[in-house]
Amino acid sequence: MSLTVLKAGMQTTLQGAPFTGHRHIGMPAAGSADCLSLALANFLVGKSFGEIALEITLTDAIFGMDEPCSIGVVGGAEYVRINGKDRPQHQTLNVEAGDQLHIGPSRPGCRTYLAMSADINTDQLLGGRSTYLAAGLGGYHGRALQTEDVTTFSNNGTFLVGDRTTPPHLRPHYSNSHVLRITAGPEATKGHESALDCLCQRSYTAGVRANRMGIALEGDPLPADETANMQSAAVFPGTIQIPPDGQPFLLGPDAQTTGGYPRIAQVIRADRHLIGQLSAGSKIQFVRTTSERATEIYQEKLSLLSSWLGQIVLW
Repeated sequence: MSLTVLKAGMQTTLQGAPFTGHRHIGMPAAGSADCLSLALANFLVGKSFGEIALEITLTDAIFGMDEPCSIGVVGGAEYVRINGKDRPQHQTLNVEAGDQLHIGPSRPGCRTYLAMSADINTDQLLGGRSTYLAAGLGGYHGRALQTEDVTTFSNNGTFLVGDRTTPPHLRPHYSNSHVLRITAGPEATKGHESALDCLCQRSYTAGVRANRMGIALEGDPLPADETANMQSAAVFPGTIQIPPDGQPFLLGPDAQTTGGYPRIAQVIRADRHLIGQLSAGSKIQFVRTTSERATEIYQEKLSLLSSWLGQIVLW
């Protein structure tokens, strides 16, 4: 069984759970940029939250199926069409051999996830299967899919599953305006308190310098000392740094493991999946919370999601 890429779109990759336990050798987390949308799509086809799916970025993509399969689509896609007929997101859909699947561009939002009941064959390393583009590792030969690529499936997967529909109250709202809750970063108390205050008092826009590694934020520059470059220290997806020009930089799933700019804030774990839906022009308001409250928010979110998805983690 296989899927043929008829139109690859801007950047379509195979993504699932992040790589874990390897940051000491410089291996970033990678994995899906929006883990909540991935989990919801996977559940529609009877899979665990971190299984591999197609992550489709910004533009539309078209695929051809050569065998029957159940699919689930969740994300910012403007439309989902099978053989030209509109079909819903958040619902198990069955496709037949020869069907053509068209995933529309993300409007609003940035990414859409296409999960399939069949198990997608991928390259594997360090116990992970997701694509890390910067090093050409994992996924489909370490790269984004291209038109005429054929992704194959193992014989171990289930080709058709029962119908599922995501409850309305659990469906993410995709928007061009976002509120991201943050906690103070390690350098926020080392001469950068005013920068953290300013970050929360102002609104920012996701700039055009954006990819899976991070997003340059546009707005009034934060107070920054041009000579304040520090020794490299650990950074993570969701870390917000201040370069010398004062324009904050928000790290994404493929972010490096260390950085030399002050780390003034960290997006809380419960909100980190929203970074994957930021596109150029998205408006962002940061709201500060405490580490203790961030833990409570995360547990509350997991409790809500587990009523539908069962055991799940967000990264």
